[in-house]
Amino acid sequence: MPLKTGITAMALVLVCAGAVAVFALLGGASEPAAAVKSSTEPEIEPLVRADPGFEPWKEKAVTLTEAETEPKTQPTPDPEPSTPESEPVPPEPKPVTLAPETEPEPAPAPQPVFSGEPPEPTAGDIAYANGPRHYELPDGAVMGLTVEVLGIHDVPVFDSVGEWALGHGVGHHPETSMPWSDAPQRNVYLARHRLGFPGTDSHLIFYRLGELGAGDEILLKDRDGKKYRYRVSETFKADPEDSWVMGQLRDRDMVTLQTCSGPNWERRLIVRADRV
Repeated sequence: MPLKTGITAMALVLVCAGAVAVFALLGGASEPAAAVKSSTEPEIEPLVRADPGFEPWKEKAVTLTEAETEPKTQPTPDPEPSTPESEPVPPEPKPVTLAPETEPEPAPAPQPVFSGEPPEPTAGDIAYANGPRHYELPDGAVMGLTVEVLGIHDVPVFDSVGEWALGHGVGHHPETSMPWSDAPQRNVYLARHRLGFPGTDSHLIFYRLGELGAGDEILLKDRDGKKYRYRVSETFKADPEDSWVMGQLRDRDMVTLQTCSGPNWERRLIVRADRV
């Protein structure tokens, strides 16, 4: 037993001795090579970072949002609303304003034309003719006629002897004088039917003209209210062709009233009055 242990210990010693010898052999060969290498190659100094004196610029990190990462698209414009085709509307005409000096005078209202023979008056018509009657001057009338004895006041007088004038008042013969005419003598000639038509302003105005006598007053008044007074001086009858009754008489300023005379209204009743 002691012998076996001694053999083992001897073997371990031999192995260790051999290992030392191998190491010594290898180590001794490598040292000259290392010495040669160190003698031929220059020594390189280690790199040292220089200090520039400021911090280098660093790019900041940018985080893109979801909306920025999506590709951008151009917005599509809304289509213009379509309108149905229609006819062009013409511009409204501009109102034309006339200057006061160019505005036309208002025309008198059209008057109806009366035809045929007027009817004979009834008892009621005659009673109406015997009472007082008052009128107002309409447009177109040049003056008013008042005969107190006959009960007529401001009967409209038109500067015409046409049927429309005789149907709405008394007619003034345009070829004769006006009360305000600038002449040495005047003859204002007024005419009217004896009967006239019921319902008109001329009905029975001169029906009682034959009742006038010397000194009775006849009054004419223009549209401005100026009055012209006359006194009845004569009455007589004439034929329709006696146009001389419309003429002037020397040194006389007068008004002449004419109407039909019976029995068949074939003659003319003439009443003259001189200015006072």
